[in-house]
Parts: sequence; structure tokens; C-alpha cells
Amino acid sequence: MTIYHAPKFASNFVLHEVHPQLSRDEKTLKQDATVYAVGTLVISEFATGAKTGKYVRATQTLVDAEATADFAIVLEDTDATAADVTDAALFARLGVVKGNSLVLDNSITVPEAAALLIKQNVAVK
Repeated sequence: MTIYHAPKFASNFVLHEVHPQLSRDEKTLKQDATVYAVGTLVISEFATGAKTGKYVRATQTLVDAEATADFAIVLEDTDATAADVTDAALFARLGVVKGNSLVLDNSITVPEAAALLIKQNVAVK
């Protein structure tokens, strides 16, 4: 049986944002084997105890490793399979998103994601 999925857009998960210039950022997504889908929860990458300036898929292992990490949500499908993407659109702060529309690693639940995103002043409903 073939299953078709409608494309996802930022409007599918962003319920409210203060203003695009305040809520959104362009950041670097680190190269990954798969495309970062709209709604993917990402975490700031650390190397030798300092932020690298890149974001990677959030996993429970990464969350547990760095208490000062920043979190964001990918706003559009971003292909970083060949190289880092330096101008990826991220929802970073000051808004409300739908929890059931987030793309999470299997190690993170929606309530856990909500607790992480509230640090960025992003509420999850």
C-alpha cells in the first residue's frame, strides 16, 4: 500500500510568533546523512566545551551532555547531506508551536521537547 504525505510547512507547526525578525534566525546546520525536515528540533553543537556555531539534530544524549545548549526548530526542509548549510532558517525564540508537528529523535518526547524549548521562550501546545 502506498502512503502519500502532504508537504509540511512552517505554518503547520508555528501557532504564534512575536515577529519574524525576533523569532527567526539563520544558522548553520551541520552536515547529516538525511535532510533536516520542517519541524526538526535541533541543538547547538559543542566541541571541547564551547559552541561551534552549528546546529545538529537534538538527541537525549546531546541534551544530557550540555546544560547551556540552545535549541531551535527547522523552518524549511534543508538538505545538508553534502555539506553544512550556512543559511538555514530556524525558529529560535519567542513563540508558540504545535507539539504534535515537531520532528523529534526517538529519544525525546514532546513533553521533553517542550521543557527544552521553553528555555528559548518557545511554548509547545
